[in-house]
Order: sequence, then structure tokens, then C-alpha cells
Amino acid sequence: MIETITAVVADVDGTLNRKGGDLGPRTIAALEELHGRGILFGTASGRPLDHRTLDNAQLWGLSFPFDMAIGMNGGDLWDANHEGVEHIMLLEASYVQEILAFMWPLDCNIVVYEDAYDHVLVKRDDARWRWIAQRTRADWECSTIEEMGAKDTGKIEIQYEPECGDEVMAVVEAHPSPHWSAVRTSPGTVEFMRPGLDKGVALRRYAERNGIPLGQIMAVGDMDNDIAMIATAGWGVCMANGCDEAKAVADAVTEYDVDNDGFGRYFEDHVLSQR
Repeated sequence: MIETITAVVADVDGTLNRKGGDLGPRTIAALEELHGRGILFGTASGRPLDHRTLDNAQLWGLSFPFDMAIGMNGGDLWDANHEGVEHIMLLEASYVQEILAFMWPLDCNIVVYEDAYDHVLVKRDDARWRWIAQRTRADWECSTIEEMGAKDTGKIEIQYEPECGDEVMAVVEAHPSPHWSAVRTSPGTVEFMRPGLDKGVALRRYAERNGIPLGQIMAVGDMDNDIAMIATAGWGVCMANGCDEAKAVADAVTEYDVDNDGFGRYFEDHVLSQR
């Protein structure tokens, strides 16, 4: 365990809560205690950053706003000391078009965030997307392959049902490129981004522009897209429900999973009670 903790950064889905769910009571209590001790807190997710994402602190019942947030798997960065959202390493439109061309024929949905949640383009209107759109309060429309590939973007999100997973991943793996990378971000979701972009890139940028040593930052996550962040932080923690690859690079694994308030219990037992 690191001696000094200046900031804690946590993934959302599968880490702080089950996707779309509330925070557990112990997680809320732990975050309130961290804030009371002057430790900075923020989230790191695959979601684009806008007021909806930052409003989660209030929606979750926290008494304080986030101090920082990473979105788009490292492509968006915001913190309270700097104005606006910084966009990092956008995927160029020409490569967006190439990816759309080989993914479009598959039985999957495709999502492009043209202006965070204020303007989202989707391939199709299906039950899964409607649930996501309602939960995130997104403004969206069904679009064409030409419109979705017209601009640079932070990521291309591919959503698929379990029975289509093998086919989708086979096509993804059949199209490697030095111009993009593909990362699983949750069950049934794979995302294309610029190679080298990850939550660790944004975490280093946050630490640099705020003068915080990386060795004083804790990071908590569960999936492939959290691996770089877990490895970059001074102390990286993987949830018990996390993937094996994330557990392998973590300094610690929680004793409890997300459904059993694993984040809050870990901080109770290994951080707050020791200081």
C-alpha cells in the first residue's frame, strides 16, 4: 500500500456499481470518508464526458462533486482546476470509415458519440440501446454509415448479444491495424480507439497538469480497458469480479465483488482503517 494517497480514480460499471445501478452503502460511506480526509476522487469510464457524466456524483447521493473525470477510455479528461474537457488522441475519420465498412454487415449495433451525449449516432434502434439512452439521457438518432464516418471521433462502440460474440470478435481479430486498437470494455461491448490511447494516458496527463505524483494515486477497475490505469497508478486495485488480465497487473484484488459492495469494503479494510 502506498504511504500517501492524494487521489483515488475508479472505473464505474463493474467497479463502483453494477451497470446502471446505485452505489452500495459502504461504497458511498467510503467515498464520503475519503472526501472528508481531503483525498481527491474521480471516475474513469468509457463514457463521453459532459454534464450528464459529471452529474453522477449528485445522482449517486454523494455530498460532493467529482474532482476529476476520465471518459472515452482515456480520450476525454476533465478536472476542477481546468476549464472544459480535453480531448486526447482522436480516431481519424478515414480510419473510422474503414472500421465501419467491415463491422457494418454484422448483427450488432454501432455507436459514435459525435458530441458526447448531446448528439449520438447509432446504427439501429434496439432494446439495449434504448435502455442505455434512457439511463444516460442521451440525444440520439439512427444514422447511415456515411454520416457516422464523416468526422474524427474518440471511439467506435460495438454492441452485440452473447450469441453473436464469436462472430463479432472473429471479424475484429481479422482486421488488425497500426491505426486502431480494439478493447473489450464490458460483456457484449468492444470499442475501437487510437492505438496507445487508454485510461493510463489520461491519468498521467491529469497527474502532470495538477502536479500530483503518480505514486500518490490509487486506481480501481475491473476490465481490459482498466489495465493501463491500474498499472500506471501508484497502487492499482482490481475488483474480485474483474478479468484475469486486470487482476494480473493489480497490486491488490478486492475480497468482495461489485454486487457485494467490494469497493467500499476494500477501502474500509485496507485504507480507512489503517490511517
